[in-house]
This record gives sequence, structure tokens and C-alpha cells, in this order.
Amino acid sequence: SSSSSSFQEQLLYSYNKQYNENHKSNINIKEKDLCTTLLPRPTPTTLSLWSHHMSNILDASKHYPDIDEFQYHDFTALLLHFMTPDRLQRSVKTLPLDWTPVERSLGVLQRRLTFIQSEMDSYRIKNNLQPNDVIPDEAMKIINENPNAPRKLNLLIMGGSVTMGVVGHINPVSSSGYMRRSGAWPARLEQFLPRLFNGVNLLNVHTMALGGTNTESAITMWDYQLLAGDIPYPDILINAYSTNDMHWNSMQDAIARNQTLEQSLMELSQAFIRQVMTPKRSCRHAPPMLLYFDDYVGNEQHEVLATMASTQSMNLLSGYYGVGSISYADAIRDIRYGDTTEWWFSSNWFEGGKYTRAVHPHMGMHISATWVVAYYLFNLVTTYCSLPEIETKPIKGMPETIHRLHAGIERSSKGEWDYDYQSINGLPPLRASKKNLEGGPREKPRGIPPPLTNTLSLEHISDTWREDASENAALWKTIPECLAEGHFDDTIDHDSLPKPCVFSWVVNMERRLDQPKHLAGKLKPYLSSNDGWTAEADNNKLGWVPSSGLGSKFSLEFKKVPQQVQMMTWMIMRSYGEKWEGSKLKVEAWSGNKKLASDEIVGYHDKKTSETYNIKMKLIDQDSESPGIPAGSDLKVTFELVGGTTFKISGMAICDH
Repeated sequence: SSSSSSFQEQLLYSYNKQYNENHKSNINIKEKDLCTTLLPRPTPTTLSLWSHHMSNILDASKHYPDIDEFQYHDFTALLLHFMTPDRLQRSVKTLPLDWTPVERSLGVLQRRLTFIQSEMDSYRIKNNLQPNDVIPDEAMKIINENPNAPRKLNLLIMGGSVTMGVVGHINPVSSSGYMRRSGAWPARLEQFLPRLFNGVNLLNVHTMALGGTNTESAITMWDYQLLAGDIPYPDILINAYSTNDMHWNSMQDAIARNQTLEQSLMELSQAFIRQVMTPKRSCRHAPPMLLYFDDYVGNEQHEVLATMASTQSMNLLSGYYGVGSISYADAIRDIRYGDTTEWWFSSNWFEGGKYTRAVHPHMGMHISATWVVAYYLFNLVTTYCSLPEIETKPIKGMPETIHRLHAGIERSSKGEWDYDYQSINGLPPLRASKKNLEGGPREKPRGIPPPLTNTLSLEHISDTWREDASENAALWKTIPECLAEGHFDDTIDHDSLPKPCVFSWVVNMERRLDQPKHLAGKLKPYLSSNDGWTAEADNNKLGWVPSSGLGSKFSLEFKKVPQQVQMMTWMIMRSYGEKWEGSKLKVEAWSGNKKLASDEIVGYHDKKTSETYNIKMKLIDQDSESPGIPAGSDLKVTFELVGGTTFKISGMAICDH
């Protein structure tokens, strides 16, 4: 009707008028940002974009072995029919409080996209193609792999067996499916994104996934930087341990610590968040954008309310610390509870007709989870691009580009806290001095808030936060402050993190540490003696095991360690049954004639499953009672099976803390 048309025209006119006024001060900025390059104005919502590109999304969801035949066409189309855009919007639980990591990430994407688009334009001109003609796959591969191209955005996904894709091949179409990691949602996500964007590859998706690990394991892996050698420092980090955090084994661990599962989830999740969000050193490697992914729709607990423990913990901590969170579980929970016999979106609880414990979801979940995570990432972009543009002072060492107003920007000017009020984006000039208005908030302390404990009080939280920020001020410097000190912008390139460990490995975490010969090769340079130990992968679980049974021994020696060593951590597998009964390993650490540590580690438990444990041993000089050994010292570690007939070591970390 004419009235609705008139209203639409008024809205568009009002938007364009305000947009043009906002841009007057930015008219000399030559470099665009990703928002102005990629999206129309006004910025459409992800909900709208997704709803109007369903055919593109279906086509991009083809898995690489199935691109030509697309035998899963009907299954994928039905999944997409169920996973309506409003369900995907429901999966967006919390957004970041500080959008600085989003801004930095979009800067990385923009630099690479600008380069690739230029290369694509050159290719079309050279080959007499029209601007919208599709470039052949082989040519796009060469463009994407150009060594002169700016780096990709690095996304790291950490998780357990669900993230690995265990039983993710099960589907209603074919009995073969895809094996584990190649069919898991992280691998699908890595293929989905470039297929959706005409072959333009902007992201590196890396996965650190190992069965039997949970957030407790992740704390050790992040603390000691046990990233595989080919995994760069991430711009975005996704914690995908929710299913393993809710596993029966995690419940038993909590009971052993005299905790409820809810208490254990809070403690471990908070420890992980604080570790990731605290910079390891000043002006290098700003904390990655941390996202939590809740994929738990399992039946490890019998009561429905009890299955919500991970979701409740995630929501509470995400709100307190301002991290992003995604819930595949909430997107499909009503489907699952409406029919608990379905197994497209989760696991099969009634296989064989009898209700049974089943934790690993099938192929439908991995396809759907790909959409859930992609939708969240797109939503970050459209939300950020919808924020108002602001005028900022040029920062030496950084490209001059458009910035947007968000909660992570320090709202001060002239070196003092004055709210940095600006009469832009429709806000009027103040009529009187704001200094006459008492009771306004002080500048928020830098860094993360104090640990959330039962004793943290409302009366003292502000003072505690400010004291913490003051004591660790060097860690919380802003990008302009770091650039002013001569540091380079690490969004352009990442140098490697300093490694806190003189020796470390975790099986299956590195692409070249997934077979017995590779593990044996990892240990060989430091193996000073070996009587009966070998690398084996029984039941597809790689580890270092005593093949000669009771009395099997080996020693590792590290000559003139390059840094101080204070702690040794062993990742060991505990299991059950007659084979594992009485399993016990004696470990001793020596420096010269001084014994630094000794422990006997049990390899057996009565749980009817195998799981990974982290065992820490602190090194102490018994004579001086000083911690560890200094750089330049020799270290020898001896191992002997003193109980049972078997044991399995699945990781080691010999580190400075």
C-alpha cells in the first residue's frame, strides 16, 4: 500500500541522512573495513541473510567426498528444513562484552579478502571473463595459496570425542558414511565457509580433539601451550568440551573431589576462561576471542534438569566474563524431547529397542552443528557492522580505517576520565558541563573481573577488581599503548608463543603424532635406556606402554635444560578389567645425585570405561627446598612398572611451572 511504502521510504531516508552525517568526519579515510566491503547498508541481520540464501547454504553443505554425487542431498535438505533460521538464532546465547577481538579479527579478514579480490579481478581480466563469472577451482586454489597473501584468520576448536567425530558416520542414507575427523563438524565447517563464499578461503580451522579429555585437560594443554607445531596462535578459540564435561567420568571425578557436578563445572570452566583471557605477556598475543559451544544433548544423567548443568554454568560464566556462547543443544532440545527415539540430531538412546546410555551423536548433528557455529560467526559480523561508526584518532603503525562504538573502547579523552561523550550518531550536545552531575560510573578497570567465588561480595568487588588491574597493569595495555612502545601489530602476523616446556607431547594432537612409529620417534632423542617399553595403538588408542609387563623400565634424559624446570605433568589413561588390575607406575626425577620427585601412579580404576588423567609432579631440591632446577642443569626421569601388567602414557609436559 502507499502508506507502507511511505513508511519504508521514511525509514530509509532517515537512515541515509544519519549515515551521511556520521560519515562527514570520516570522509578522508581511504581504507574500508570488512563491513563496507562485504555488506549493504543498512546492515541486514544474519537471520535475514540466512533466510534468503537457503539454496546456497544447502549447496555449500556438500561434503568434499560427496560433491559430485551428493548422495546425502535429501538428508541434508531435511535437516536444513528442521534447522530453521529462528532455531539458529536461538542457538546464539551470549555475545562478547568487549568487541575488540571481533574488530581485530575482521581486520585480518579484510586484509586477506582485499588481496584475494584483487587477484581474482586480475585473473578475470587476463582470461577475458566477466566480473561475475565463476573462476575455476584450480585457479582459486592457486590464488588462495599465494604466499604473498595476508594470513588467514586462525580458528582453534578444542574438544573431546564428539569433536573428533566418533560414530559421526552413522546416518539413514548409507552404511559407510565418513570416518571420524573428516566427517566431524569442525572439518565440515572448514569446507562450508569457502564453498559459501565462492571458493575464497579466509579461515584456518584447526582442531585439538582427543577422546576422554574435558575442560580440565584443556587447562593443562593451554597453560603449557601443547599446541601441535602446525597450529598457530588462535584469533578465535572454541571450547567444545560440554559433552565430556557432563560425562559419567566427570561426574565421578567431581564426587572424588567431594564436589557436585555443578560445582566442578563452575570451577574448571572458570579456571579455563581466566587462563585464556589473561595475556601470557605484555603486548604480545592478545587473548583470543573465546567462545563456548554447548553440544550436550546426551543422557549421562537420568533427570532432565540434571542434564542442564553445563548449560547453566555456561550461561552464568559467559554473562559474568563477557565471553560468547553458542548452544546447539538449545536449538534442537524441543525436537529431541518431543521424540527421544530420533537419532538424526543426537545419539540413539533406543538402539535395539531398549533404552541405553549413548553419548556420541550421529551425522545429522555434525551437519547441523556446522550451521549453528557458522551462523554464530556470521552473527558476530552483522552485529558488529550494525554498531555506530565513530571518529577515532589515527594510531601510528595501524592502517587508518573505520571503527565502531562498542563496550570495549575506553571512553576517555584528554588523558582523563570524562565519559568521552560525543554528540554523534543522533546524540545532542550536552547543555551543561557533565562534571556537575555526580554519581556517574568511574572508568571500568582493565582486565577481567575477580574470580567468582562464594565469598566475593558486592561491597568489595569494585576495590578487588581495581587492585587486580593495578597489580597486573603491564598485561592489560591497549593496542595504541603497545604500538607506542615499538611493538608490531600482531593481527598482521603472529610470532610463536614462548614455550614453557622443554619437552611436551600429547598423542593424536599433532598430525605427525598419530601412529606408533611417530611416537617412538618423538621419544627417541631423549630415551637414554629402554627395557620393555614401546609405542602401541591398541583399540585405536595410541600410547607408550610396557610390552614386557611387570618390571619394564625406561629413562629420559635432558642435558643442560634451556630454562628452569619446576613441574612434570603426565597424561595417563586409566582403564578397567583384568588386564589393568593393579596397574602402577613408579616415576622418579633426578638432577645429578639429587632426587627431585618420586611418585607411584595408579593406572587402574573401577569405572567401566577408559579415560585420560593429568598427573602433576612438582620438582623440589630436597637439600635447599628450592623449587625445580635452574637452566643449564641436567634432568633424568626414570619409569618402572611396579604393579600389574600394563600401563599407558598418552602425553608428557616437562615445564617451567
